[in-house]
Amino acid sequence: MPITTNRYLAFSKSAYYAVVGSLPILVVYELLVLLSKEGRVEMRNAADVWLRTVLGAFGLTPTQAYLVMILLLVLAIPVVRGRGVVLVPRYFAIMVGEALVYSVLLGIAIDILLVPVFFTFGAFVQTGTGGAGIPLAAPAIGGFSQIVSQSLGAGLFEEFVFRVILLNGFLAMARLIFREWLAALISITAAAFFFSLAHYIGALGDVFGVHSFLFRWMAGMLFTMLYYWRGFAVTAYAHALYDIRVLLF
Repeated sequence: MPITTNRYLAFSKSAYYAVVGSLPILVVYELLVLLSKEGRVEMRNAADVWLRTVLGAFGLTPTQAYLVMILLLVLAIPVVRGRGVVLVPRYFAIMVGEALVYSVLLGIAIDILLVPVFFTFGAFVQTGTGGAGIPLAAPAIGGFSQIVSQSLGAGLFEEFVFRVILLNGFLAMARLIFREWLAALISITAAAFFFSLAHYIGALGDVFGVHSFLFRWMAGMLFTMLYYWRGFAVTAYAHALYDIRVLLF
């Protein structure tokens, strides 16, 4: 099938490509978690732990929860496949390249957007690195496999929890009270706020800083725009690749 811009943009944004594109992230993430665990301790993304806790309420062990996630994704493939949407393997390579571009531009764009905020309020607190050095995953501990696994987990699970679940939940409630544009503004701002705040919660949470908090808050809002413009898969890959680039390089 020839590659055309309109077909690529439509296919890569679809729920079908989101589900299929999530499978390799989930599989590689799980393998790296198992390979990098220290003793009997597994280093998992916080959003992953939250989802497994919910599934654990139904009596599922962590291993069973992982198998359920895989099964749900596989079962969702024929359900979410839209009419005329077909699987084009080379599109996924293009999607990863596209996501890599967004991951490079993200830190630069946010720093530029935050300049007037810090200039106006005098709230700039330097954390030792510029915005391009602030990870959107929880602080990674360990070597290569742990860093990559945490980055992949952030891309997949945080985008699912904060963009797919939390954002759409806020939208559903806000639309009952406010006009569409105001409901969207409130929901995007609130979901991005909790996305940023989550990085400072728990034993492995980051040390709070004004700059890092505002950077992640802005990142959450930009990821929301990317999610609506380019779909879940590209956004998840962009998030994961950003963290891999920052934490490894």
